[in-house]
Amino acid sequence: MLKLLRTIYAGILITATINLFTIGSLSAEPMDDVFSMLEDGGGTRTGKNKIDGYYVVAMGTSSRSNENKGLEEARMEALRQLSEMINGVTMSGNTSASMKYITVSDENGTQEFSRESFVDVVNTSFKGQLSAAKQLKSGKYDGDYFVAIVITQTDLKQAASLRSTANSGNSHSGNTIIIATDASNQSIAQVKQGAKTVESKGLASMKVGETEARKKALNDAIHNAVQQAQGVMMQGKSGKFNDAIAVAISTKTEGYVSSYEMLDEDISRGQYYVIIEAIVDAGKLLNDVNFYTQVLGQPVFSINSENDKKSDWVIDELELLGFTINDGKKKATHTFYLKQRQSHVEDHKGSKGIETVLSIVLKDNNSGDILFTINNDPMKTRIYVQPVSRAKQVSEHVAYKQMKKKMGVEVIQSLARHAEKGIVYQIVLKNAKRTDVDIFKHVLNNGTSGNVETWKWDKKHKTMTLDYRFSGPLSEAFDQSLKEIYSTFKKEGKGRRPHMKKVERDAAYFDMVRS
Repeated sequence: MLKLLRTIYAGILITATINLFTIGSLSAEPMDDVFSMLEDGGGTRTGKNKIDGYYVVAMGTSSRSNENKGLEEARMEALRQLSEMINGVTMSGNTSASMKYITVSDENGTQEFSRESFVDVVNTSFKGQLSAAKQLKSGKYDGDYFVAIVITQTDLKQAASLRSTANSGNSHSGNTIIIATDASNQSIAQVKQGAKTVESKGLASMKVGETEARKKALNDAIHNAVQQAQGVMMQGKSGKFNDAIAVAISTKTEGYVSSYEMLDEDISRGQYYVIIEAIVDAGKLLNDVNFYTQVLGQPVFSINSENDKKSDWVIDELELLGFTINDGKKKATHTFYLKQRQSHVEDHKGSKGIETVLSIVLKDNNSGDILFTINNDPMKTRIYVQPVSRAKQVSEHVAYKQMKKKMGVEVIQSLARHAEKGIVYQIVLKNAKRTDVDIFKHVLNNGTSGNVETWKWDKKHKTMTLDYRFSGPLSEAFDQSLKEIYSTFKKEGKGRRPHMKKVERDAAYFDMVRS
């Protein structure tokens, strides 16, 4: 039985308490509920188990033919249902494809409420997020796209522990996030995104010298401090990209530590150790985890290999990180190109051996951009054993072992860099005037997360082309902005309006006509 209680404090503070008690089966699992909702066409389910505690699963569906738009629409519908169940607030309106459900404070910091952002105005702005919600499963079933999202008591408590409320008495207000747990007296946690103090220890071998060992031990302590904060948030079931996100975060740990205090340092048993108290930016850590979760969930990979026997090796490495491999049902968004060459070598003693040269290239199929090229070190693959067949086998094994150390990090970081950079799309306006360009630029620059970088005029064909950079599918950008483009032209177009002809993968086409 789901019980939603609302309490008004002094007539201005509104919070929602969710009681997920009296669940039919205490051994229920979120994935079991997903399979049930697939048959029912979506909806919400509640349950409780030993790992998650109380949980809510929401599934949204979409009948759109476009995969990206279908999955995004389904995701937004799932978030809407999740928000309605937890916060008791009915959501409606034209949802932008990039929206997140959030709990925010008013300007005076006196009232908290849940809402979603719309595209009714250009300068839509918001901050905050529905804490600890994560995507559980997505795909296509019975002709419709679906996305299932779960929020659990365990994850909520872990996310709450990453935020500090030490400065609650300050005059300025931070982002207030309301999260629901069980029916106890602590059912609502109102916390601020901020810093978390963590004590950690770092070690380094003295073989590199005392100065270098101290430096490495300090870096190790900083790394461990971030891992502690990250581990609290990602402990348990944090989604299929748990390992991949951990790899991504581990490469930029220093950016999360704003300051630290050295508590102790010494040399013991051939190792230099330091103990520090570090201030970890929990808000930045949470934001990056959300960013990586979104970025890593989009690609579908295909493999183009010169060594068919090693295609499975690439697939295994990607699946270990949680990525999706093209199975013929989904169109690949990225392609790996694996090149391998083995050649005979001879050392200074005249011994004959085998050397293996490997190269892996990752290409974005939408933009044609090369995201990375990684190569092994052939010198370290030179194997001088007999027979030659054995040397080839061992050399190949050593080469792929080298690549394994590099590939996971490169895939994750290159996808993130490319997502942050965005893709340049072309927006083509036929029969355009300069005022038309100004309106498009204004709406796209302010009503979406992208921006118009340059434009060019083809006088002969009376065509204006905008170069628009956006970190996502172009169709998503127009899901955010098309209604506002039409609305703005109706007010400011001076008798002119755009007619959208089509949106392709890398370009959108409009005819400018008289109203």
